Amino acid sequence: MFQASAMELALTPLLILGVLVFGVLLILALISAPVDGREPSGAHLRTPRETLDEHLTKGEISREEYVDRRRALDFKTAII
Repeated sequence: MFQASAMELALTPLLILGVLVFGVLLILALISAPVDGREPSGAHLRTPRETLDEHLTKGEISREEYVDRRRALDFKTAII
């Protein structure tokens, strides 16, 4: 009949455990993945205006540049 060596008997539980851990991790990854590439429900996409405000707040642009860009944004949204 079939006789297993001590090494085979020692590795069998590790193999079973490894397959189970892999299966659980795969299921968790599939569950937590966003569907159809959508952002998570709590995510907020910033508008161009919010981005512009942030640049002004951080001092990355001057007030004059802010006003010019703000006018351009307002003009663009008025056309649409």
